[in-house]
Amino acid sequence: MSEAATQIRVDLSRGDFSLDVDLAWDARVAVIFGPSGSGKSTLLEVVLGLTPAAAARIRVGGSWLDDRERGVRLRPEQRRLGWVPQDALLFPHLSVAQNLAFAAGRSAPPAAGPALAHAIEALEIGDLLGRRAHQLSGGERQRVAIARALASGPRALLLDEPLASLDLPLRARVLRHLLRVRDEFEIPILWITHDPDEAQIAGEIVVVIENGRVVASGPPREVLWSRSVLPLSQSLGLQNVFEAQVVETATHECCVETARGLRLVLPVALRVGERVGLSLRADDVLLAAGPLALVSARNLLPARVERIEITNGNALVTLDVGERLVARLTAGAVERLALRDGSPVHAVIKAQALRRMA
Repeated sequence: MSEAATQIRVDLSRGDFSLDVDLAWDARVAVIFGPSGSGKSTLLEVVLGLTPAAAARIRVGGSWLDDRERGVRLRPEQRRLGWVPQDALLFPHLSVAQNLAFAAGRSAPPAAGPALAHAIEALEIGDLLGRRAHQLSGGERQRVAIARALASGPRALLLDEPLASLDLPLRARVLRHLLRVRDEFEIPILWITHDPDEAQIAGEIVVVIENGRVVASGPPREVLWSRSVLPLSQSLGLQNVFEAQVVETATHECCVETARGLRLVLPVALRVGERVGLSLRADDVLLAAGPLALVSARNLLPARVERIEITNGNALVTLDVGERLVARLTAGAVERLALRDGSPVHAVIKAQALRRMA
């Protein structure tokens, strides 16, 4: 039986906090999700080799970094991991080009040249190369930090809350670049976040950590909307999330399509072919169980009810619209519409309710 490409086994005590995780996966992009203080960043420090652990077995991208049984204990600089912390930590006395050259100089040829050029192009920082750190905005600093991590030709990219320090407009712009990195660079990515929408749009799998323990793992949309994790993910702002591509455009709107064929109208004109990430609150999804008259909403989606969960008078209704979509109703609305598993309905979504997150 072959070993998983990434394995992380950590048993660590630090004062009143303990971290005890045992993980394995083959997905290329994994998200570690949980609230502040859950142990996410501590786990990342162990993977980086920055925190001595009582017991740690670390395998990343098929290579062992830490395993006592094998006699492996690589120093941080030997692990070839591209790390992007919340604070970009650029060298202030160097230009952007010099920061990148420093990282590329630590790469084993021939990776450095192509990796650096690709990073500059993907993150659109070519016009920033002559500037110094204090001349950059927060979003620009973070894009340079990501490029610097990629310039070293790492065996994996480790992102520690890469958007947490940015305001919403900057967050959306940097997220777009991160998704491009995810799609264009064939390296494993370990992405730490407390944002459930970020976890849904970024990851192939999500690992949920609370109080230093793994409480769930699997496909992000299934795990974060599951009964056991939902109270946590809702408290951190869980929404419906879609990735889509613009397929039609008009003067004041455009039509986007997801990989599974769901089409949505947005109240903004974008370029055909442009990729977008969208979020939608469950409260903004209306359901109609009978014939529809003329309505002003631009998105009227035939759907089928997959699951209904009622708690304290509120109902979460999971729908199949080609993609998974969750609506939040009152329990009374569910009864009035006579909704059951398998019921045909229409989901009604105003174009203005769809928010661009990337």
